[in-house]
Amino acid sequence: MKKWSRVVSFIVIVLVASWFMLATTSGIAQKINLGLDLQGGFEILYQLEPMQEGEAVTKDLLNVTATMIDKRVNIGGVKEPEVTIENPDRIRVKLAGVTNEDTLRDLIGKPAVLTFRDEQGRTVMEGRDLAPNGASVDFDDLKRPLIVLKFADAQKFADVTKNNLHKNVAIYLDDEMLTNPVIEEVITAGKAQIRGQHSLEEAKQLRDILNSGALPAKLVELQTNSVGASLGAMALEKTLFAGYVGFGVVLLFMLWMYRLPGMIANITLVFFTYICLLVLSWMNATLTLTGIAGFILSVGMAVDANIITYERIQEELRSHKTALSAFRTGQRRSFITILDSHVTTIIAALVLMAFGSSSIQGFSTILIMTLIVSLFTNVFGSRWLLSLLLKANLFKRPEWYGVAKRDIGEREDAQLVRFDIVKRRRSFYVLSTSILVLGLCSMFYFGLHVGVDFKAGTRLDMYIGKEFHSAEIETVLNQKVPESEFKPVVKYGSKNEWATTTFEKPINKLELEEIQKSLKQNYGNQVNMQESTVDPMIADEMVKKAAIAVILAAVGITIYIAIRFQFLFGIACIVALLHDVFVPLALFSLFQLEIDLTFIAAILTIVGFSINDTIVIFDRIRENMRNRKVKTFEELQQLVNVSLWQTMRRSVFTVLTVFITVMAIALYGSEGVYHFSLALIFGLISGTYSSIFIAAQVWVSLKKREFRTQKALAEKELAK
Repeated sequence: MKKWSRVVSFIVIVLVASWFMLATTSGIAQKINLGLDLQGGFEILYQLEPMQEGEAVTKDLLNVTATMIDKRVNIGGVKEPEVTIENPDRIRVKLAGVTNEDTLRDLIGKPAVLTFRDEQGRTVMEGRDLAPNGASVDFDDLKRPLIVLKFADAQKFADVTKNNLHKNVAIYLDDEMLTNPVIEEVITAGKAQIRGQHSLEEAKQLRDILNSGALPAKLVELQTNSVGASLGAMALEKTLFAGYVGFGVVLLFMLWMYRLPGMIANITLVFFTYICLLVLSWMNATLTLTGIAGFILSVGMAVDANIITYERIQEELRSHKTALSAFRTGQRRSFITILDSHVTTIIAALVLMAFGSSSIQGFSTILIMTLIVSLFTNVFGSRWLLSLLLKANLFKRPEWYGVAKRDIGEREDAQLVRFDIVKRRRSFYVLSTSILVLGLCSMFYFGLHVGVDFKAGTRLDMYIGKEFHSAEIETVLNQKVPESEFKPVVKYGSKNEWATTTFEKPINKLELEEIQKSLKQNYGNQVNMQESTVDPMIADEMVKKAAIAVILAAVGITIYIAIRFQFLFGIACIVALLHDVFVPLALFSLFQLEIDLTFIAAILTIVGFSINDTIVIFDRIRENMRNRKVKTFEELQQLVNVSLWQTMRRSVFTVLTVFITVMAIALYGSEGVYHFSLALIFGLISGTYSSIFIAAQVWVSLKKREFRTQKALAEKELAK
């Protein structure tokens, strides 16, 4: 009876948790903020320049300008704008879900300096002379809107009108003349009017700008990213579909390979997804396109913890252990390996967070969060649920755990080893060296196709939505931006419905408006664009940050491995990491794929993930060395070879689940994360190869010197 109570407890826990998730998931998902690349909008990084030459940008000036920008954004009716200060002299503005991007950009960047100028062009009064909230909207006799200005010092305005009686006094907003009336009489009431407003909305906006005051500093756009609302919705729909596909295939794989434990892993994977959504909602985090890609990627990474444990359980079952005994041994021996792999990936993600752009920071935040959550769900949670069923003593047969009866029994090393990997290490060195040489030749001959993130300019992605010829698009671009050089227009997308090009120099928003207007006239209103503009100063900074990020991640992971294992293991990791960074770089050069910030994010993710696989192998080598006393180098080679084959399935399967999710993103996801997924695919293949055929072999080669030294010392002792 007691054993059935455990099964009932398991069923009740799963049903109650499932009911709770179904009841609350919709509400939680609606509370998660979507980034501008998913709901449309724009992000601009401004640099402040003081109004007067010689002035410095101070903390107070930054704060005042940020407050003024926030007020202006509120005038535009934007909900939850993000205005953040980036020292020493920059302000980043992110507005998601906006449809009037051009209007808002004008509104934010307008200095709004109101001046009254006499016929000699001298400024006789300024906007600062207005009374608090001194601008209001009124109507003339024909019911046309106008702006009424009330001054704080009525006498001062009276003196101005007296000194300019029967003369023109023009009213300017920045360098634009709004009106140029003749002073017919001395005005003593301290009021003036601005006429010529085309609509009531225009008049109200001007009133609000004048009442909020002039910007205390000039704003120079250094970096711009914009996405149309319809393109954001399309990107969200496609990437979510990719997630469903990847999730479904991973569930089937786990169930097929591991049977009962696989079912437990699938249940906890659903819990994992729910808890991640819950944490995102609690964090009030903004989910970007790369963030969703990272979330999908984490599904494959989460079940890696299960695979490492379940493979160990299967190994114990094959050695005649009972299911419960195999479970206890498997979970104990696999935990430290799982923890090490999580720590190395978190190190890479922390570096991304420190040096990445806002969207990349969102990706790294989600990656760290999902890794931590997976420890509770797919490690502790899955083990607890599996223990409930095992202790019921109903599921004893090895078949329940994916182990066939014919596979049970102690296997000799010779039976386990398919071929000697270690003795063939020189062949793998030659292969890797050949790849590196070919990659260097490719980079020397073809160069790297560097995106605007690293070389400045404007990348323009145009959604045409129907059949088109690249030459037609190029004609439009030549007409609208005649003096700017751009690369040939390239088609892409599942139906070649997208066109992309890169301008060598940044183009302005007026030119962008003209391009979109012309394309809509030619192809219809479904045409939409997304733009990424980077100033040369920002491009240089990004190149430096990317290099520092890759170096710091590699050094941090190597130090951790050296501390956790052995110094020589750390050196082997450095060689493998350099291999894993270089191979995707060489392939991107060969196929002339664009390298941008998402490529760097993919590389750092691979740096962390590749080490996970290497840790599994190193951990088994260390365990076998504790159990077997190695006296000669030949014995060491044999031990490493056996260790590699003992962990071969684990190495392949942990990569395979991540590969499944990445392939889903590449095949079905948004075009915005296509190159990101390609870099991950190249890196996963390279990382798996390097973990098995390079990292362990380099360690063996380094250990060979130790054995030679020991042998020489022993011979000297004998000679004495």
